[in-house]
Amino acid sequence: MKEKELQRVILSELSEEVNLRPLSGFKLNFSANPGFQKVYFSASCACETAALLSVEVSNDKTDKEILDAIPSLVERLMSQERSFRGMDCSMHGMMRRGFITGSQEEVGSPEEN
Repeated sequence: MKEKELQRVILSELSEEVNLRPLSGFKLNFSANPGFQKVYFSASCACETAALLSVEVSNDKTDKEILDAIPSLVERLMSQERSFRGMDCSMHGMMRRGFITGSQEEVGSPEEN
């Protein structure tokens, strides 16, 4: 199953509360597992932070096996989105800046506290 078709099937199975945007065209393989394809989605927050979410599928799986696994893949993707949306914007800010141990960045600037 090709990336676009897999994204389409996943999107068709997501509940209406989920607000994800499909992404494609990554030239880099972010997967640590060769022989797997990843499909990417974006979740964003009003604080302008965006999360890159993904689902990974083995290239060895048949279309039937993939379709059988869609409910599980969709649940994992929805769980990732819930985790991102469950974070407050101060946590999103730390994600944008990075977690720098022992610096003012880690705890936020005085204006944010």
